[in-house]
Amino acid sequence: MSQYLTLEKAKKTKKHYENFPVATLLFPKAHRDAATLLYSFARNGDDIADEGKLTKIQRHKLLKEIEINIKAINNKKKIDDPFFKDIEKIVNKYSIDPKLFERLISAFKQDINNKTYIDFNDLINYCNKAACPAGEMILKLFNEDQKRNIGYANNLCRALALIGISQDIHEDFLKGRIYIPTKEMFKFKLTKSDIETQTFNQNWKMFKTPWLKRIELLLKKGSPLSKNLNGRLKLQIKILIAGADLLISRLRREDCDWFIDPPKISKLDWLILFSQSIIKK
Repeated sequence: MSQYLTLEKAKKTKKHYENFPVATLLFPKAHRDAATLLYSFARNGDDIADEGKLTKIQRHKLLKEIEINIKAINNKKKIDDPFFKDIEKIVNKYSIDPKLFERLISAFKQDINNKTYIDFNDLINYCNKAACPAGEMILKLFNEDQKRNIGYANNLCRALALIGISQDIHEDFLKGRIYIPTKEMFKFKLTKSDIETQTFNQNWKMFKTPWLKRIELLLKKGSPLSKNLNGRLKLQIKILIAGADLLISRLRREDCDWFIDPPKISKLDWLILFSQSIIKK
């Protein structure tokens, strides 16, 4: 990487971008620092695919540099880049499969090349690469990566990714990307000009009901994860699920304009969710 991301820089990056808590104070310090660096890896790759005015060739070149370092870790070769030396330490300490990083890189490439998705399954396949590896990594940090837990975590990650997509439709459009599948756009008579002009009309309001129901179903399928965990990670997942529920309820509101004022979760919201999750068994 052209600029070495220290742990302190990674923490600042996490605070700036984070929608859901990835490495909160609930985690023991070692796990928190590891999760922060893993998040920084994902955020950096996502920014390469999304941010700035780089050409496709330039973006792919930067991702290739990341890919080379991950393959070196996977093949037990010498790592020169300081950031990837840190990643290598985490991989070795927690036995994280480097292929999870490769799946994320595949999603970054897809963001550069793919600007639309055909149907819902096509979008879920993208989420399987862009979101699910992160959940598996967190489970691995806590040695909770049993097959059943991974299945639950994958559904949670898909739900969280789709919530993020719902919040960022207009922002993603400005980057030249529409995640809402073309079949959905056609079915509900949604148009690119709606997004461009931030016109959240009746067609979009009709679309959001079945769209949010699918997200809720994924969240429900993933919710048993919290019952399978213990300690701080259990509490973290309970809070995360509660946060997702809150955002879905706000996205569903009749007066919620997804383009102009998509809902967010404030620090006060997180404090309330934290308190409720402690009390609720």
